[in-house]
Amino acid sequence: MFATSRLQLVPFDSSKHRPHFDAVLSSYAVSQYLTAVEIVPRSSKFADKLIESTIENNIIFAVFELKETGDVVGWVNSRIDNAKNRNGIFGIVVKEEHWGKGFAKEVIEWLLDYTFQNLGYHRLGLSVFAGNVRAVELYRRLGFKEEGRIREVLYKDGKWEDSIEMGILKKEWKTMKQAQNQYRCIEISGFGNYRMILQTTNVMRNSFRSLLKPHF
Repeated sequence: MFATSRLQLVPFDSSKHRPHFDAVLSSYAVSQYLTAVEIVPRSSKFADKLIESTIENNIIFAVFELKETGDVVGWVNSRIDNAKNRNGIFGIVVKEEHWGKGFAKEVIEWLLDYTFQNLGYHRLGLSVFAGNVRAVELYRRLGFKEEGRIREVLYKDGKWEDSIEMGILKKEWKTMKQAQNQYRCIEISGFGNYRMILQTTNVMRNSFRSLLKPHF
């Protein structure tokens, strides 16, 4: 249940996963997309408080690892702000060496399925900086819609940048899943028809050869 095609999702284990957490906090390339506060070297006490807060305030805090090797790829967290409204939010981190391999897509698809099917979410939302173009494009492909912007909330590299609020409703996710299942059915049906045509063609070819074969 807690897995994708290439990844397994496991609880945070400080002895195993803490060095990866510290490495991300020390990486400007990754941190620039995660926080609007100053990106500076952080103490272990700061990391301790951040991890403790993430564990306490989230329903899900899972590290995703490669099934084959156990290598840490990143982590994902999600919580519901208000139980009555079932409004969920999430965040995801992928280590820099694993960018561009489709791992974020796998985990978010798993998260959508699990939170809507098993945790009773009505909506799942996120905040993303406008400069994180690849992430914004991925969220849109996965069905998230832009719901608003906080203008010029981030000052980075001498420029101001917006934060984009995005979200997807359960009914939108269901419609998307139904469309995907219909497409898969068409693919299977299409393959079956293609196979039937090949079989018919082979039968006709063999019959034609039989007619041409001398009968003595």
